[in-house]
Amino acid sequence: MQILMISDVHYSERPFHGQDQSKVFEWLYKVVEKEKPELLVSAGDFGEATQEMFQPICAKTKILTVYGNHDNLQLVKSLKNQDGSDCLLQDGVIREFDGIRIAGINGNISDRKRRPHHKTINEVEEIILRYAKSGKVDILVTHEVPKHPLLGKEKPFGFDIFNDAVKELSPKIYICGHVHLESQMIQMNETRLINIDSSARQREYAKCIYEKGQFKELELLIKRY
Repeated sequence: MQILMISDVHYSERPFHGQDQSKVFEWLYKVVEKEKPELLVSAGDFGEATQEMFQPICAKTKILTVYGNHDNLQLVKSLKNQDGSDCLLQDGVIREFDGIRIAGINGNISDRKRRPHHKTINEVEEIILRYAKSGKVDILVTHEVPKHPLLGKEKPFGFDIFNDAVKELSPKIYICGHVHLESQMIQMNETRLINIDSSARQREYAKCIYEKGQFKELELLIKRY
């Protein structure tokens, strides 16, 4: 089974970080058409996308995503796959697909909840505890990133709570976005962290094969369609 991983598509009719984002879904359609994944996992931030933009993707693959700080929450929460299942990875609920157990933590960390996508450290701690009680996690998806010296320049981005999530849940793959650095894979003990920027600036994604209980041929790609 082929799995495609993306984050921070950031569709908009207006420039984002100086880039034209109006064609980014056309790029994503071509990636899905070429790679033909059975599962598309996203770390959020689809931007100002509409429901109609997801229909060609849902016709070809199953989507599982968290939401970030640049998402229409009402839209993301309403998105459905062709089998009627939610596209949203709900906090604290492990989703299973062909034997893979996938956990998501939505939103962004904030000291107080000023916006709908904000979560406090305590809320994230409770979500991690719920997952820990639910058994193993193969893939963890968050929009925010853990603290790591490679995720930042002068000062690393990220939050220790997501490092705690890696220690507690020991996922084989951890997908995140948000920081808009050049995409990279980082080994964190037994976990392969994949930080992805799929916006028009980088146009990067990751893919792998899941076969006989193992993730194989994990790689990052850049496609300038």
